[in-house]
Amino acid sequence: MVARLATGLVLAPLLVWLLLGGPLWLIVAIVALAAALSAHELLSMFEETRGGLAGLAALLTAVVAATPVLPRGLGLPLLGVATTVLLIYCLRDPRDLPRQSRAGALAGLTLAYVGAMAAALSGIAALGPPPGPEGPFAFGPAALLGHFVLVFLGDTGAYFAGRFFGKHKLYPLVSPKKTIEGSFGGTLATVVGFVVYAHYLLPQLGMVEAAAGAAIVGVVAQIGDLAESMFKRATGTKDSGKLLPGHGGMLDRIDGALFGAPWTLSWLLLLHGA
Repeated sequence: MVARLATGLVLAPLLVWLLLGGPLWLIVAIVALAAALSAHELLSMFEETRGGLAGLAALLTAVVAATPVLPRGLGLPLLGVATTVLLIYCLRDPRDLPRQSRAGALAGLTLAYVGAMAAALSGIAALGPPPGPEGPFAFGPAALLGHFVLVFLGDTGAYFAGRFFGKHKLYPLVSPKKTIEGSFGGTLATVVGFVVYAHYLLPQLGMVEAAAGAAIVGVVAQIGDLAESMFKRATGTKDSGKLLPGHGGMLDRIDGALFGAPWTLSWLLLLHGA
C-alpha cells in the first residue's frame, strides 16, 4: 500500500501538469509510449507472442495510438497496415502454423485492444472546444484529465467500498477480490467526483450530462479491469509488469482508462460534436 501511494503521489502531479500545461504533441507522445508498454506487457503474458513479435506489435501500437493527430483519414488505413505487417511477420515461419496463427490473432487483437483504445485517448486530448461557456483550460486536455480522474476515482471508491462493505463476489472466477458492493461504491465515487470536476474544469458539460457519462464510462472501465484480469488469470500472471511500484505494469494501471476511452470520446462527440 505504501509503494502504491508513493507512486501515485509522484505520478498524479506529473499527469495534471502534462494534461493542463503540456503541448498536444507531448500528450500524444506519452499516450503512445504508454500504449507501447501496455501492448508489450500484454503479449509477453502469452508464450506464443514473447520476443520479437511483442516488440514489433508494441511499436505498431504506438503508431496507431498517435493516429488522431496525423493527417485526417489516416487512422483506419494505418490500423489495417499495422495488422498486415504483424500477420506478414507471423507468416515468416511456416514450421508451426497453429502456433503462428495464435500469435497473429493475439497480436492483431492487441492493436485493437490497446492501440485503437489508446488512439481514443489521443482523440479526446485533440478535441476542440464545444459550444458553451469557456473553461479555465483547453477543452480536450481537460476532458482527458477528467477521463482519468473518473476512472481512478472509480478504482479508489471500489477499493474502499469493497473493503468495508463487500460481501457478495462480483466475478470470482476472474477477479476473486472484487465485490458487487465495491462496484457500486466505485460507480458512485465516479459520478460524484466527475460532476464536481466538470463543474470547475469542464463547464461546457451540464450536470446531468456529466453524471450520465461518468456512470456509463465508470461501469465500462470496471469491465476493462476484469478483461485484463481475464488475460492474467488465463496465463497465470500476477501483474502485467513491474514498471510502477505498488501498481504492477503500465497495463495494470491504465486498463480501465483504455477500455473506457472510446466511450468517453463517443459520448463527447455525440453531445457536442467537439
